[in-house]
Amino acid sequence: MYGSLLSLLSRTLWAVGTVMVPCALTAALAGAQDCPTAQSGKAGFVVERGEQQKSEIFHTEDGVVRTVMRYNGAVLLETTQHEGLFQLDRLDNGRRTKYEPQTDLRALFPLKPGRKVDAKFNTESSGQQGTLSVELIVKASDALYIGACKYNVLKIERSESRSSEPPRFVDTDYYSPVLKLVLAKEYRESNGGTHTIKYDRIYPLKR
Repeated sequence: MYGSLLSLLSRTLWAVGTVMVPCALTAALAGAQDCPTAQSGKAGFVVERGEQQKSEIFHTEDGVVRTVMRYNGAVLLETTQHEGLFQLDRLDNGRRTKYEPQTDLRALFPLKPGRKVDAKFNTESSGQQGTLSVELIVKASDALYIGACKYNVLKIERSESRSSEPPRFVDTDYYSPVLKLVLAKEYRESNGGTHTIKYDRIYPLKR
C-alpha cells in the first residue's frame, strides 16, 4: 500500500509538472514580447514595414503625436498629428504643409463605433493657401496583430475634400486609440476588391 501511495504521488507530481512547465514557458514568452502601450508612447516606440521603412512615434501633451519615418536610414517624412488621426504639420521630402484646425479637435474624441465626425482646416504649403475637410465614419471595432502584439482597433472610413471639391473616399484606417496610431490602411480597388497595408513589427524605442 505504501508503495502504491508513492507511485500515485509520483504520477501526480509529474502531471503537475507537465502543466506548470508549459504555463511558465508561455508566461516567459509573453514577457519577452515587449509590446508598446499608451505609457510607451511617452518614451517613444517604433513601427516597421518591410526591411527598410521604420517610423518612430512619440506622444506629447494635449493629444499631439509626433512621427519620424525613415527609409533606408534617411528621414523622408515628419508629421505632427492630433491623436494620430488629424495632421497638423507635415514635412515630406523637405516640403512643409501646415494644417490649421477650424474645428475643436479635442471635442471629437473619444471615438466610438457608429460615430461620424468632421473637421475643417486651413492649409498652407509653399506659399499656397487652401482648405481641407476630413470626414471620419467609425464603422466597427476589431482586433489587429502586429507581430505577436495584439491591439484593439477602430475601423474608420476616411473621406477628404479640398477647397470646393466634393468629399472623396481615401481609405479605411485601422486605428489604435491606445497607441494613437493607424496600424493598417485598407484601400479599395477599381475591380471592387481591397488591399491592406500594415506594419510588420512594433517595439519600444531603445535609447
